[in-house]
Amino acid sequence: MNLENFYIVATDPEEPTLQVNISGPYLTQQAAQADLEAAIDEAAELDPSARVYQYRICKLACQKPGVIQHMACHAIR
Repeated sequence: MNLENFYIVATDPEEPTLQVNISGPYLTQQAAQADLEAAIDEAAELDPSARVYQYRICKLACQKPGVIQHMACHAIR
């Protein structure tokens, strides 16, 4: 894992300071782009208002998993 990785970041348009890494880390921007639509769909399943969020791919100095990966790791099977 790199020190900086790509993440799909969601921003609430009514509160731009509220930003959440919903998916990632990805080693390449192309990998994040390939997963973007599925990540938005999964976010909307968790919170229907996520459809109005603004999404972008950012390179961040972070190695923590995004919300979707974090929830998948802790899901009851």
